[in-house]
Amino acid sequence: MTEALVQGILDRFLGKYLKNITTEHATVWGGQLIFKNVELRIDVLQEQLGLPVVIQRGFVQELKVYLPLANLLREHIKFTFSNVEIVARRPETLEVSARSPANTKPKAQKRSDATSEKQEKPVDGAQQGWMQQLLARIALNLRVEVRNLVFKYCTDEYVSTVSWKKLAVEPTNGQWQRMFADFEGPTRASFKEIEIEDITWCLDIVDVSGGVPRFQPPLFNREKLTLRVIQRKLPDGPTTHPSYPLALPASQVHIRSEKVCMTLSRSQLEMLVRLVEELDSMVTEIKQNKKLAAAAAAAAAAGARSESAGTGGGGEGGEE
Repeated sequence: MTEALVQGILDRFLGKYLKNITTEHATVWGGQLIFKNVELRIDVLQEQLGLPVVIQRGFVQELKVYLPLANLLREHIKFTFSNVEIVARRPETLEVSARSPANTKPKAQKRSDATSEKQEKPVDGAQQGWMQQLLARIALNLRVEVRNLVFKYCTDEYVSTVSWKKLAVEPTNGQWQRMFADFEGPTRASFKEIEIEDITWCLDIVDVSGGVPRFQPPLFNREKLTLRVIQRKLPDGPTTHPSYPLALPASQVHIRSEKVCMTLSRSQLEMLVRLVEELDSMVTEIKQNKKLAAAAAAAAAAGARSESAGTGGGGEGGEE
């Protein structure tokens, strides 16, 4: 039961996004599961994050998983990612279409189904229902730490690099006190505080060989940011609430910082404008692809219903 529970937790929170996250691939040290040289599932990550760029590769040098199995409903599970590198590039039109949600959904669904089957095998009936409730409560109180991340967006003209020393996600209550929390209020709200230390953003010109001949000063260097995130499961509140619908946003993000110093050269300003224009055009194209995919799916469903109705009518006529 313990091994099934551990694997269920790994499948639920990590298996969808990382390769080879099983107890067989882990080393146990100091009460933690340790995975080395883990690859990201870039197709699933691309779809789930909805990024307009094409992720080429993703790599985690070390992942530590702390599982307090004796006290799962009072103590946080913690994931610590160390030395993470993600490289993305500007997509071509065909690449954007190929990686649109309409085309990536079947693959992700198959993997999700496979993961579900793996989770359902060890448990059934009442045990399965108990485990689902347990995992849902655990998900609300996960602690995540990402150390030494580098994200590069590469084009033929420039490279944009965002890095940080440490990012920590902590669950809190409505007063932003860190604790083992629960959903609050009629909207079933959850609260998380995200601290980012030494975040740096660079924009540099690349030459014909793809290298950076001269590094320019960062746009901002080793800054500290705090994000406070509110997520509401019932943004309108329950229908029995006297003020229904409350019409609150499903998600809110508050960004806090003592100061942020930003420098920008003329060439970096040009690159920044180009970056914003590219991201805007990619987002627009992805939205168009989604609309086309939705229209095609609706047409296919309508055709299937018409064919079914026609078959049914023909059968009745034959019997008469």
